[in-house]
Amino acid sequence: MNRCKWSEESEMLQQYHDNEWGKWVVGDNKLFECLTLELFQSGLSWKTILHKRENFRKAFLEFEIKKVMLFEEEDIKQLLADAGIVRHRKKIEATIENAKRVNDIVKKFGSFEVFLNELPDGKEDKQKTLQKTFKHVGLTTAESFLEATGRIPASHSEHCFVTIK
Repeated sequence: MNRCKWSEESEMLQQYHDNEWGKWVVGDNKLFECLTLELFQSGLSWKTILHKRENFRKAFLEFEIKKVMLFEEEDIKQLLADAGIVRHRKKIEATIENAKRVNDIVKKFGSFEVFLNELPDGKEDKQKTLQKTFKHVGLTTAESFLEATGRIPASHSEHCFVTIK
């Protein structure tokens, strides 16, 4: 079976490619998890993040927005000492700040999902809105998040079985 080249490196990447990437993601905490993992992936390989995904889930309390937004300096210090995740202070601080921003979004729109569904038309406009809304999220990270969660079509290679369907 032909897949996107990046996914052929390991069984874990194949499973992610085949069963998760580009599929519609629902639920505010799950969407927050996706945003956070894409943020942490910036500058690294997706394989690194997937290998550490369970550790990230534990470290960030299953990405429960209302819990993560309450993290304080002591929590940051614990996360910086956790070899099971990517230990990057600015990304950790951005995650906490983004939890606060998602919480505000939920108050305003009813859910993070509704906010995402109401993003402007056009990939670039969606990316720019996310870049303005979230800390440490650039245009590339925004695009990756939108692809990963099914908000824009995932960039499968032309020979990938997903594209050929």
